[in-house]
Order: sequence, then C-alpha cells, then structure tokens
Amino acid sequence: MSAADNTVTGKPDISLSSPDGPVGAESAHAFTVTVSNSGTLIQGGQDRYEREVQTAEALKLDIATEKLDANITPKSGTYTISSLPSGQGTDVKFQLEVGDVEPGTYRIPIDIAYEHTRSVSYGRFQEASRTKTEEESTQYVDITIEDKPQFSIVSQGENEIYGGDTGQLSLDVKNTGTETATDASVQLSSQSPTLYFGQMTSPQPKTSVYIPALDPGETANISAKVGAESNADAGDYPINAVVAYTNSNGVTRKSDSLTAGVSVQPERTFELRNVDTEKFRVDESDAEIHGEIVNTGSGSANNVAVRLGSIPGIEPTNGESAVGDLAPGESKPVSFTVAIPGSAEPGSNSFPFNVEYENDNGDVRTISSPLRQPLEIGAEQDPFEVVNVSTSVSPGGSDTVAVSLRYQGDEPVSAANAKLFVSDPLSTSDDGAYLGELQPGETTTATFTASADSAAITKEYDASVEVRYDEPDGDTKYTDGLTVGVPVSPQSGGLPVPLPVIIGLVVVVAGVGYVLYQRR
Repeated sequence: MSAADNTVTGKPDISLSSPDGPVGAESAHAFTVTVSNSGTLIQGGQDRYEREVQTAEALKLDIATEKLDANITPKSGTYTISSLPSGQGTDVKFQLEVGDVEPGTYRIPIDIAYEHTRSVSYGRFQEASRTKTEEESTQYVDITIEDKPQFSIVSQGENEIYGGDTGQLSLDVKNTGTETATDASVQLSSQSPTLYFGQMTSPQPKTSVYIPALDPGETANISAKVGAESNADAGDYPINAVVAYTNSNGVTRKSDSLTAGVSVQPERTFELRNVDTEKFRVDESDAEIHGEIVNTGSGSANNVAVRLGSIPGIEPTNGESAVGDLAPGESKPVSFTVAIPGSAEPGSNSFPFNVEYENDNGDVRTISSPLRQPLEIGAEQDPFEVVNVSTSVSPGGSDTVAVSLRYQGDEPVSAANAKLFVSDPLSTSDDGAYLGELQPGETTTATFTASADSAAITKEYDASVEVRYDEPDGDTKYTDGLTVGVPVSPQSGGLPVPLPVIIGLVVVVAGVGYVLYQRR
C-alpha cells in the first residue's frame, strides 16, 4: 500500500428544532432553536480525522426574513458557532416580535452556512492533505401561536409623586391575545426599597388589582396608591406588573412581566424667611413672631398651615397660621403669639415650626423635619421708665423733685400713684404723687418735695420711685423700685456757706471790733 492511499471522508449533518411551547400573538418572545450535528462518515480511518471530517466550522445561523409568511419580525442578527462536532448540540435564542397573527403553526426559515473538511489523505511518510468545502441551506422550525390571553400596558397616567408623599399609579392594561382572561389579578411590585404601595403608615413592596374579566382587544384601567420615602432620589422608578388569570380551560396562568414607571420628584420643601419679633421678652403674655413661609420645592402645596412646635416653658397663645395654597416659589406671611413666663431665661432659643399641607389627592402631609428658627428672648421690661429728673434742691434747703415717667405697657392702666424713696442726707415731706390713668407710651410727671441736710455736699444722691397701678382686669400691680438720681446743687446767689458758719463768722467779727474799741 502506498503512503497516500489512506483517505478519510465524511460530512456534518446539521438539524434544527425548538423546545419552545406555544406563544401568544402581539408579543415579544425569545425563540429558542436547538442546533444539532449528527455527522456522516463515508470512509473511515484514524479517529482524529474521522472527527475532523464530521465537524462543522464557523457555523452561522440567521432568520431569512424575506421567506417569512406571517406577521413575525426578527429582532436579532446572525449567530455564529465556532465549531460543532458530530454528536453535539447547542441552543441559540432569536428575539421575535409576533404581531396580530391568527392562532396556528408557522414556519420560521433559518439560513445555515458553515465550512467543513470533506476529506483527509495521509500516509506513513507523508504529511496529511485536506480538501475543504462550504455548505449553505435553509431549514424551517415551527412556532405555534396559541389561543390565549396576552397583555400589554398600552398607556400610563402622569404617575408622578413626591418624596415623602403618596400618589396614584394609573395604567391601562389591554388583552392583546385571542382568549378571554377571567379572575385576572394584576400583581404590581416595586424594585426599589424607597418606593412602596399603600399608606405611609403601612408601606408594602407589592400590591394587586383585580379585574373580573378582560376580553380580547379590551382595555381596563387599574390604579393603586404608591408612595416614596422622603429620602428617595428624584428620578424614574420601574414597576413590574404580572397578570395572573384563569384561561378557558380553568387553568391558572401568568403573563410575562410587564414594566411601568413612576416619576419621583424631590420632597416638598419650605423655608421661613424675614422672621422678626415684637415684645419678645421675659414675663410677656403676648410676645409676637412674624415672618414668611416660602414653598421652595417643585410641587404645589394646598391648604398650607404652619404650626409652632413645643418649647419647654413657653406657651403658644396663637400657635397656628393658616396660609392657603402655595405654588412653587410663592411666599405668604405667617404670625404667632406666645406667652413667655417670668421664670424664662433671656437668651437665644431654637423654635420649631411644623408645616402641614394637602397633596393633590387631598391627603394631609407634614414635612419630615420641622423648620427651626433661632429667636432671642429679651430681658423683662419694667412697665414704667424714668426719662427725666428735675430739681433745684441745695444743702440745707427744700425743693420740688419732678420725675418724668413713661408708661411702656400695652394696655391702659388706671389709679396710678408714684412714691419717692430717699435716704440721708435727703428727706421728703411729700413723697407721693397721683398719676391717674395712663395710655401706652404716655409720659407723665410725678412731683415730690425733698429736702437736703445742711451737711449735704453737692452731688447726685441715689433714690427710687415705686409706682402702684391697676390693670384693666382690676388687678393691682407694683413696679420694682425705679432708680432715680436726685442732684443736690449749690445755692443760687451768694456763697454756698451753711447758716451756722455765717453766725460764727459774725460773732468773731463782733469780738474783734470790741477789742479794738477798748484799746482806743
């Protein structure tokens, strides 16, 4: 036998099939095709050459669109398998869109192209030589379109909610299949932990909506309450929808997963601006807070109300300010009154303000964190203030002391009386003055009579004035002692010499004159 007499010949044998069951019309499917090679050996020889001549190389599969005879559209390209030996198989998946197709069995044409070694010649003292060839063919794989319900989401509502709030998810679900679905339940699920269904007080990751029956071509609107946590990032969130239903045979089936979307906007936000206070001090029953509430968010807020939160020791007397509707960027005034007790400490305090509003569905919402505003509590204010003191009292003399008092209260008072308190070297012969009725901001003068001891020196001496008065409710009040400086001034005209000194000088002068007279 010559060296070149050993020749192995054979060929691959490619077949196609699909393990997929029936599919529905008007839907997208991943169509699985099993590619198998049952190669044929024509003349044998060494094992390695037998395997080689039966192996398909660079195997390409592509749906022959021009040969399709139904409303079925391929959505994937050519698949390539580098090598497929005899006795092996593999799966490829073609993406198909099935249109409005009547139930039945349809043929999917698939073009096949590959290379292979047709023969290998070899000998003991000779290098093997090969003959290669290319093969092309078209095979058909059946796909069955069955009578069954098929579903799609054909439209969606606005489906917009705000962080920290709830809204309505609205979907139109259509039966695009060829059979009625009964006892259908649309099962909705969120893919984000910050998006939920139901009430804010009992959030759930899933919910379902019941549809009694949905005929072919019929559309049903479904809605469900959906909410977003206050920390949810703004953006679009997917919602999965699966329809569980009963078919005409009474068997419960489920649809493929459908996808809807929810748009989450940032949480509604507010700011307090231009805040100021009036009479904001210790022991004030009607301290006032004024400012503006501004809608700094992207969504409108209806029936807005701002409430002053709890502050230890301070009692709101009007702790709520109704604002009404606020569009984005809009501001409206707010005001509050509080009673600050006499035991309160002056200084800066942080006051919390809660904002409550209604969303578009009429649900009442409160912002997740109160707005905090630092406010300065002033020291207690005396109801009366000394604005002027006038007197001409001098050592050893008496004079009137006129004390001008301004009433700083907020309501008229009556039966006001002032009393002057002095200490040595001052004394009073008339220490009381009737002031009568006083209006807020009114200034009146209390007149007293004071005397200065002859030993008094010219300076200002401390004194005080106490005012007794009646409030509108009949209560009698007393002020603390109001500090008054009473100046003692030199005598007007002549020397400011006390009388005993003058008498002593007269006696001395008279004695000197008498002595001089005797010497003469």
